[in-house]
Amino acid sequence: MNRESRRIALCGVMVALGAAVMMAGGVIPVMTFCSPAIAGLTLLPILREYGAKWALSAWIAVSALALMLSPDKESALLFAFLGYYPALKPRLDAMRRRPVRVACKLAVFNASAGTMLLCVAFVFVMPAVMAEYAEMSRAMLIAFALLANVTLLLYDRLLGIMMVVYERRLRPLIHR
Repeated sequence: MNRESRRIALCGVMVALGAAVMMAGGVIPVMTFCSPAIAGLTLLPILREYGAKWALSAWIAVSALALMLSPDKESALLFAFLGYYPALKPRLDAMRRRPVRVACKLAVFNASAGTMLLCVAFVFVMPAVMAEYAEMSRAMLIAFALLANVTLLLYDRLLGIMMVVYERRLRPLIHR
């Protein structure tokens, strides 16, 4: 198989897998926040084999499919606004000073999450989602935001581990 065919095949399979994970997120209620994170893992082989441009293209494709087909629009929006993070991670990890690196990761996450919430409130007008947030007390919203930031840092660590797993276990299978 020539190089271009291999590239398109891998990207197509990973996009299909990412879209399937996003569809599962709409069927299984607890997967609202898990499915975007798992779908983001499907970008790792593309990122490693073909670079950030191809990984970002795959993210756009999975986002479009999820927004069109997924029954859980909150999950689809979460992936659309935050699913690019695996493609951005190597660039953020290249920063030498750890405090600056962590601050930049959290700033990117909070800017994306804030933009998503503004879009949910004013552009897409999703009253059910806004009603959930309106029911929460201020302390609960702060705790939710802090937990989301901790979750991002855990996800960042998971991405690093999964890249090592890909390199050692899965990549040799692809390059036979």
